[in-house]
Amino acid sequence: MFSLELRWRILIILSLSAILSFSLWFSANAVIPQLTEYFNLTNSEKSLLSIIVTIGFIVGALTYAVLNLPDVFKTKNVFAVSAGLGGLTSFIVAFFVESFSLLLLLRFFTGFFLAGVYPPGMKLASSWFQKERGFAVGCMGASLALGSGIPYLFNLTGIPEWRILISFSGLASLISAALVYLFVKDGPYAAGTIKFKIENIKDILSNKNLKLVNFGYFGHMWELYAMWAWIPIFLRESYIQFGSSDNSALFFSFITFLIFLFGSLTTFFGGIFADKFGKIEFNILMLSISGLCSLIIGFTFGTNIIAMIIIALIWGMAAVADSPQYSGLATEVGDKKYMGTAVTIQLAIGFFISIISIKLIPVVVDIISWKYAFSILFLGPLLGIISFLRLKAIKA
Repeated sequence: MFSLELRWRILIILSLSAILSFSLWFSANAVIPQLTEYFNLTNSEKSLLSIIVTIGFIVGALTYAVLNLPDVFKTKNVFAVSAGLGGLTSFIVAFFVESFSLLLLLRFFTGFFLAGVYPPGMKLASSWFQKERGFAVGCMGASLALGSGIPYLFNLTGIPEWRILISFSGLASLISAALVYLFVKDGPYAAGTIKFKIENIKDILSNKNLKLVNFGYFGHMWELYAMWAWIPIFLRESYIQFGSSDNSALFFSFITFLIFLFGSLTTFFGGIFADKFGKIEFNILMLSISGLCSLIIGFTFGTNIIAMIIIALIWGMAAVADSPQYSGLATEVGDKKYMGTAVTIQLAIGFFISIISIKLIPVVVDIISWKYAFSILFLGPLLGIISFLRLKAIKA
């Protein structure tokens, strides 16, 4: 018989493990200044550091889903092996990479293995909770956001060598693998097998409400990862414009870590507000705030450092707070028989869309300037708001 203490202990271990393993995602982005100098990177090549991880995650998510690995093998083993392999790829990057092409290949596999961490982690957390399942899922979502910002915390050590900083993320992921393998097991409320089935796509496309939820998610993803990928560089270059280049690495690392930290808190508490006031209403509010921030933050570039920090922090909180609500809304409006396929397709298309926006930001910077670069991200929240207003009208 399981005890109350056991399920909370496992949730804490899973959340900590998600934080540690997801430090891999932006581990290379956090040391872009050093990588730029080492490999002589252009802005376009900098964008590839984020894009290739995303491509790996998409391929990984589809592979894990089609092969149904979390159901074929023990879920905790899928998590542990994936986190361990992700950590190993990070160590190879840290100590053996001498070419940019090899770095990109290994970063692809980093994203691929992370696809075996987050969904199985969600499944494990949910298996220990029934009434408080939304809380457990919120904890995992917050852990993803916080973990993504951990590499910027590593930067605050002042260690200049990028190989050492990247190895920290590799070590963190290996620790997460050990924690899950040794101390986590499936709970008593494990969900039944929900398989990816290609034949369900027709039913998914015919569900109007589900399409509107997906459009909202696609708008959300257009904005979120492009903001996460480029806000550190925006902060650093804006800070240098102020004539304070000596401490630029510490500045952008500290503010970026705060962006992820505050975002994890709003993700955690956002679920409570969404349940109280309604998921649709909550998402519309968050999309409105984040969209406004994307339009105005560029005007602070090199002009007002305090305003820039405040807007960046608000943007970081709003852009991610609604993330867990999209899967919740999908389960509310979709048929359970095809939810495995629906969630996989939603995830794959959403991350593919983020690749486009990540790639566009440096193009806009080169053509116009940082002043207007983030404004193209407003299209995402706008699509989301329109979609949710239509969904709200249909449900009314």
